[in-house]
Amino acid sequence: MTYIILFLATFTISLTLTGIVRDFAIRRKLVQMPRDRDSHKKPLPRIGGVAIFLAFLIVSILYFYLGNHGLKIGDGNWFGVDKKIAGIWLASLIIVVAMLIDDLRGLPAPVKLFFQIVAVGFIVAAGIGIDSLPNPFGGIINLNSVYLPVNFFGTIYHFSLWSDLLTAVWLVGMMNVVNFIDGVDGLAAGISGIAATILLILSLLVGQTAVAILALIFAAAIFGFLPWNFFPAKIFMGDSGSMFLGLILGVIPLISGGKLATAFLVLGFAIVDGIIVAGARIIHGKNPLTTPDKTHLHHRFLAAGFSVPQSVIALYLIAGLFGWVALRSTTMAKIIASTILIIFVALLIIGLNFIKKVRANNNRIKN
Repeated sequence: MTYIILFLATFTISLTLTGIVRDFAIRRKLVQMPRDRDSHKKPLPRIGGVAIFLAFLIVSILYFYLGNHGLKIGDGNWFGVDKKIAGIWLASLIIVVAMLIDDLRGLPAPVKLFFQIVAVGFIVAAGIGIDSLPNPFGGIINLNSVYLPVNFFGTIYHFSLWSDLLTAVWLVGMMNVVNFIDGVDGLAAGISGIAATILLILSLLVGQTAVAILALIFAAAIFGFLPWNFFPAKIFMGDSGSMFLGLILGVIPLISGGKLATAFLVLGFAIVDGIIVAGARIIHGKNPLTTPDKTHLHHRFLAAGFSVPQSVIALYLIAGLFGWVALRSTTMAKIIASTILIIFVALLIIGLNFIKKVRANNNRIKN
């Protein structure tokens, strides 16, 4: 019953706040004009991520702080609450505020990266990180073999070189992956909601109640936003939303036992697509993170003749299928499934390009 109440409360708050944020943005003319790569044709607000974040923050504070349920993810407290949860709140606040400024006024790419790293710093300081990786041939790979002492305002912190570095790469990468797929109505929100739900189920299966509650609140906040964002969208989440979703989707696997393979499978198509797109941009001498184009997988679906809802639902099904595989697989099976996923995405891109060429030839013949 607790889970149902939390879900409904968060969903309702998110749904309501999204409407309030949308009305505020329209009144203040905080809207984005359509770009060449956009599927919408009229100016729309681009700050919906604030509503998702506020719903998540309000309910999680009420539950973990004011509710005093005693649920903890790890040892240690910040401000009277589990320091890992507090670290997630602080990192989220930093990323949402910084990216909201970007949504409204624009920030240079290096400045955005700086705030991403600052947010990651709070996550690492809270004790969240990738301490080890499973070895497919048996045992684990320890990432805490090298520590670096750092004097921070008179306090000595010992940062784990490989663990903290990989954690930063993972989290910054996840933030940008979700930002990559926020290109058509409902895609980033829907895929993130599916991923959060898979992580929720996984946490329940292994008995991690606090992590499950956090994932539940997060998923409900996303699903409360989705009705406003699904085609035809009435509001977009903006970078404040996509970066926040990416941050939390990157953090939850870390606090649930380093289940990176699970997160990779659910968001695998987006990760592989992002790597392919970024690689192609680098080859052509372009910025891999900020260059606008129509080379992402969702753009390829549209170019092949699929409608926005058809494209989005197809990608929902892919994410859901591989998420289901992740729930039922061992570590070795997840590695095999990840390999299959990479091949599948490559074949899908080839297939969509072929359909696009056939449509173009047919159109030339008709004309």
